[in-house]
Formats: sequence, structure tokens, C-alpha cells
Amino acid sequence: MLTVLRSWARRPDTFRTVLGERSQRWYNACLRMTRDPDLAADAVQEALLKAWGRRDEFRGESDLDTWIHRIALNAAIDLMRRRKSHAADDLDAESLIAEPSATPDREYVHEAMGRDLATAMERLTTMERQTFFLRHIEGWHLDEIAESLQTNVNNAKQTLFRAVRKLRVDLHVWRSES
Repeated sequence: MLTVLRSWARRPDTFRTVLGERSQRWYNACLRMTRDPDLAADAVQEALLKAWGRRDEFRGESDLDTWIHRIALNAAIDLMRRRKSHAADDLDAESLIAEPSATPDREYVHEAMGRDLATAMERLTTMERQTFFLRHIEGWHLDEIAESLQTNVNNAKQTLFRAVRKLRVDLHVWRSES
């Protein structure tokens, strides 16, 4: 496997194989973050150009897919920042909750929960939404979030804390009673 990872730096066909298998995943993650298909496509394209340009820097300590995925999300954040877009303000709540079973009651509950989650997410600031998304949806560590959002770890931690606190307050009716 390490041979394949090292060979991609010298062989465009290996890069193309990874691209073909995983580009939709990177695009979907960028789309969830930006809520703009064109911006998501631009982010993936920029990420692929950066990854190809930096291929000699890839050390194989992480999976190639993960490395490019991270570059793509950073590119999406950078593009949003550059365009001063509020596309992330409309983060799709439906993408954050699991699909319901097909019963009418569950569908109603799922739709109601989705509406409440969308409303709660709208109350978050852009920074809170991005931090929450990167941590709880994409699984990033706080130091990675801080670097990506150009802040320090303490600010990222406080922003995440505020986001979770606001969501807990807004979604308290959905918490199960113990």
C-alpha cells in the first residue's frame, strides 16, 4: 500500500484512480459546507490542483483520500471567506440527521426535527456553524479546525462550546427523558 501511495506522486494514472473513486465524496462534503454547487465544485478543483502541486509533500502518514478531503474542506472555507458568501448560513439540516423509517409517524417526526434543527442552525453565527460542522460532521480535531479557520485552539473550543450550548437550548424538546 505504501508503494501505491508513494507512486502517486510520480504517476498521474494513480492520482486519476483516487480521483475517480473519491471525488464525489469530497464534492458532497464541500457542498454540505458551502450549500453552493458551484462553490463546492470550485473547492474540489482547487483542492485537486493543490494536492497535485504538493504531491511531493505527501508522506503517507494519513490516507491519500483523507489528505485530499482535508485540502478540499480547507479550500471550501477559503473560497467562502474570499467571496464573503453566506452560503454556509443555510447548512442543510436534513444532511445532519439520519433517514427515517418509512412509517408516517416517523416521517412526521423526522420532518419536524429537521425543521427545528434548521432553525437552530440558522441562529448560529457562521463561525459557530463552520466549527460545529467540522468537528461533529467531518470529525476534525480542534487544532485542525483552528488552523483551517485561522484562529487559535482556545477560540475554536469556545466557539464550538457556544454552538453546542445554543443547539442544546433550541433542541431541548428532542432530548430523551432519562
